[in-house]
Amino acid sequence: MAVARRDDAGPVIDGVLPGRMAVGPGFDTVRPRGVPEWVILHTVGGCGRLRPATSLDWLQLPARSIVAYRPHVPQEYAAAPSPGGWDVQWAHLQPRTDWLPLLEWAPCAPGIGRLDLSPVIAERVEAAMTRAIAHHRTGLAQARALTLNAIEEALLWAGSERSRSGRTDAAVLAVLEHVGAHIAEPHTLDSLAAVAGISPSQLGRTLKAATGMSVMAAVERVRMDAARELLDHTDLTAAQVATRVGYPDPLYFSRRFRRDSGLSPRAWRRRAEPSSQP
Repeated sequence: MAVARRDDAGPVIDGVLPGRMAVGPGFDTVRPRGVPEWVILHTVGGCGRLRPATSLDWLQLPARSIVAYRPHVPQEYAAAPSPGGWDVQWAHLQPRTDWLPLLEWAPCAPGIGRLDLSPVIAERVEAAMTRAIAHHRTGLAQARALTLNAIEEALLWAGSERSRSGRTDAAVLAVLEHVGAHIAEPHTLDSLAAVAGISPSQLGRTLKAATGMSVMAAVERVRMDAARELLDHTDLTAAQVATRVGYPDPLYFSRRFRRDSGLSPRAWRRRAEPSSQP
C-alpha cells in the first residue's frame, strides 16, 4: 500500500479547527517545524502512533489515549501498521490563556503531553469533541463560540484524570450527576446504588475511594454547596432554600448548614452584605 504522507505547515485556523478521521495503515503525517497552534489527537478506536523528533522509536496511541503537541513542536503521527486502522478525533487549537493549565499533561516526549483516559472520561471527551465538530460544521454565526465551548469541555474532562482523587469511576459520576440534577428529591443508599447499577456496598466502597466520603455525606456536600449558592445569589428565604436542596424541615436544614458552614443560613447571607459602618 502506498504511504499517504503529508509534509505541510498544517491548516490555517481561527481559534479552533476540529475533525475526525478513520485511516488505515498507510496514513502518515509529517510536519518538521510543527504548526503555530496546539494539536490534540484523541484515539477513539484502533491504534495510532507518533514518533518524536528526538527518537527513532514510535510511541503507540491506543484507544482512550489523548496527546497534545505544543506549538512549533515537530510532528510525525500515523496509523499503526496493525489491522483495524486508526479512528482519531483531532483539533488544531489556539487556547485561551486560562486553558493552558488544562493542557499540562504528562510529557511522553519533549513538547508532547499525553493522558491515558479511563473509559468513562474517554466517553465524555469523545462526546464533547463530537459536538465541537458538529458545531464547527453548521456555519452559524455562533458556531465558533460553541465549538470552543465544546473543546473546553473535552479538555476539562481530560484534565479530571489528573486529580489527586484518582481516576473517575462511571458509577461515581452517575451518582453525583444524578444528585445534582435531582437535588430536591429524596435519596438513599439503595436508590443511588440502583442509579449506578451496582450494589449498595460496592457503591459505598467505590465512592469512598474516589471522594473520601460516604455516599450520604457526598449527597449532603452537593446539597450544601447548592444551598450556599442560592443564599448568595437569590432572595429566597432559608426555608425556601431548604426545600430547593432537599430538606423539607427548615430547622433540620439550618442545623446541618451550621454544622457544615459554621454559620446559620441567615448569618451566611449577612456576611456578604455591605457594612453599615461609616
